[in-house]
Amino acid sequence: MDRPGITPDTTIRRQYIDMVSTLRSIAIGLTFLVLFTGMADAQWVFVGRKALGKVKQLTSEADNYQQSLEAGQKNVPQQGYDAATVLLEAPANKVYAAAINIMQKNKDIRITKKDDRALSIEFTHGNLAAGMTISSLSDTISQLLVVSTKAGKADSSLVLKAILRVCNEMGVHCQSSD
Repeated sequence: MDRPGITPDTTIRRQYIDMVSTLRSIAIGLTFLVLFTGMADAQWVFVGRKALGKVKQLTSEADNYQQSLEAGQKNVPQQGYDAATVLLEAPANKVYAAAINIMQKNKDIRITKKDDRALSIEFTHGNLAAGMTISSLSDTISQLLVVSTKAGKADSSLVLKAILRVCNEMGVHCQSSD
């Protein structure tokens, strides 16, 4: 059973060398995996940081202002909408508190519904209805979304003004991405 030139010490030594080599390969593989995963996360963080404070707005005008007013009187949805969103470097509950504070101070805005758990607010400004929701993306990053109906051409956007007021109240610089 014994092979010439191979002793039990040589066999154990070879097994030990093979085991060390295998462990070294696994350690190197895990190191590369962790490094590349960290680099990918860092790239997403970089992209996310560039998006902070950039207000993205989507608007659709009503075809005809009179037609839109008549639709509102007939209990038909108004044509046209206005929506805007922004990422803020602030906890969602603080953004929500700032939005509530702003709306309660403004006599032209009437809060019609608020949900403290969902961090959402529905409000009216004149004949426009709007909704605002704040989503927590992490402990320190939140998304603010404001959507409203839009009756005809307006010289300024209610949703854009709402977002900029919240940004100002939070002490965060926000600007339109367009």
